[in-house]
Amino acid sequence: MKSFPSLRSDTTLARQWVCLQCRTRQTQRTAISFSKNAFFSNAKAGRRPLSICAQSRKSDITLRPKTQRRFSTTSSRETPRKAVLPDAPARTRFAPSPTGYLHIGGLRTALFSYLLAKRTGGQFILRIEDTDQQKRLVHDAEARLYEDLRWAGTEWDEGPSTGGPYGPYRQSERNAIYQDHAARLLADGSAYRCFCTQQSSAATSGSYVTSGCHQNCSSLSIAQSQEKAHHGQAFTVRLHPPADAHKRTYPDLVYGKIQRLKRSPAAPQVASEDGASDGASDSILMKSDGTPTYHFANVIDDHLMNITHVIRGSEWMASTPLHYDIYSAFQWEPPQFAHVGLLVDKNQAKLSKRNQDLDLDVRSMREAHGVLPYSLNNFLALLGWSNPNQSDRMSMESLIKNFDLKFTRGNAMVRTEKLWYLQKQHVAVRCELAVETKSLRPIEPVVHQVAAEVRRVFPQPHASPDALAAYCTEVLLADRNSYTNAPHFVERNKYFFHFDPSLQPAREEYSKDSSRFKAITPDMLDDVLRNALADLRTRQQTAGDDTAVRTMESLHATVDESEELLRRYKTFSAALMRYLRYRLCYKLPGPKIGLVMALLGPEECARRLQL
Repeated sequence: MKSFPSLRSDTTLARQWVCLQCRTRQTQRTAISFSKNAFFSNAKAGRRPLSICAQSRKSDITLRPKTQRRFSTTSSRETPRKAVLPDAPARTRFAPSPTGYLHIGGLRTALFSYLLAKRTGGQFILRIEDTDQQKRLVHDAEARLYEDLRWAGTEWDEGPSTGGPYGPYRQSERNAIYQDHAARLLADGSAYRCFCTQQSSAATSGSYVTSGCHQNCSSLSIAQSQEKAHHGQAFTVRLHPPADAHKRTYPDLVYGKIQRLKRSPAAPQVASEDGASDGASDSILMKSDGTPTYHFANVIDDHLMNITHVIRGSEWMASTPLHYDIYSAFQWEPPQFAHVGLLVDKNQAKLSKRNQDLDLDVRSMREAHGVLPYSLNNFLALLGWSNPNQSDRMSMESLIKNFDLKFTRGNAMVRTEKLWYLQKQHVAVRCELAVETKSLRPIEPVVHQVAAEVRRVFPQPHASPDALAAYCTEVLLADRNSYTNAPHFVERNKYFFHFDPSLQPAREEYSKDSSRFKAITPDMLDDVLRNALADLRTRQQTAGDDTAVRTMESLHATVDESEELLRRYKTFSAALMRYLRYRLCYKLPGPKIGLVMALLGPEECARRLQL
């Protein structure tokens, strides 16, 4: 098989081969991609590189046109991946502490938990962890939390304000539950009372004690321990860790197996009542004031509320062994844990107000910076989650439909320019939807922000709020592809809302940047515009016509009538558009000049053009 007489070498055709008889019969064909060299190599070796009819001759082989390719590279990339999801509906939770306002890291955790619950047909639970009264609680933090979560669209199925079958959902109202469970561990020997005080701990802090208890309280018998407690001696409740705690590994859906942190034997350990510990020390479960530590309450609540999946930041990974130890002490089945990376800046430093150009709390982002909920959700979802789609713009419905537990390992870098890019995409799509449906509902929040920004920047008296909102709607739809946030949008389109003659370039400046316009004087342009505005006023009396269309028709009709100008200056129309942008828009970019003139109206245009 040395040659194929009918072999076509047209480089515009795809490198795919089809049986000519099959092609003639218009039957289903098999197309296999390979190079021409590979085809001949296979043929010489006696291998058949594709399925062809037995009757086909060598001369019947032809190249298949590129336009007939059955599979494109793009479509193959869009093949859905296998979702990483639980087999049953997931019960997830978000459990913040009201010691501060909700920030984007917390909202991302809540969003991931919400998406998993909704993707699997489960429930999303909100729980307030306010057991640590020694910390300074912010009095309005809880109320703002509810407002921020609802604004973001992450409505909970069970929680303090909605109730549910596993309440109460505020930990400060569940103290009796924690005390009962601590008593269970004391009774079966999984925990013990520790009577060490801060003074005794400090006195012996130089010596290493494995348990973290400096008086070896675990050696006391149950009777001795009860007697001390009966006489009013203050105590904490400590956990007996498993004997093989250092050898255990703990599963994680993102990082695989987690090992317990190792502590240097030379490092002293001082008793702490926050429950935190490193290594396998006897962690405190109940503090001396009778309230639980975060870890103890967290485990009990997750179990009693039937939480199946816990999504949280990787900073809690070090606490996972302790949580598993508590589950083991109760002989409970733990939920599945998924630890997602921290949010960091471009220098890989943890986010803080000192290294960000954007406030981190949700309230400030939406009120001070004009971030919209669907944009923020989209932005946060892409920080650490592996998006299976080609497009990064995703609505809440799309996020729910595509979400799974495939997270990336490591920290997620926050780039605010990506947030504004997504917001621009979302607003443009919503503007198109508003036009198609003839409903302003998709863009009402955006219009509200634009109107508020206009009143802030230009405090002079405006028309009624409804009239201003209607005008802002028209401007937004005219420049729909440029919206990032209200401050930027109003600054970009400021000539729509206020005219400052000091910002208007001189009449002669329009031609300085281009030599092809120098022969066209401002007086020539003014004569044409004077006639065009007069024609526009006449056309405005025609009901039902589109204002922008009428404006451009007036301009073109006036120019077309000036046959001498068109003959002498082929660039007259371009010069006219340039001149109008200089005089009407401060030379700023924006919507097409016909839309600009339609929104400003002929009288305002004449005033700015001084005609």
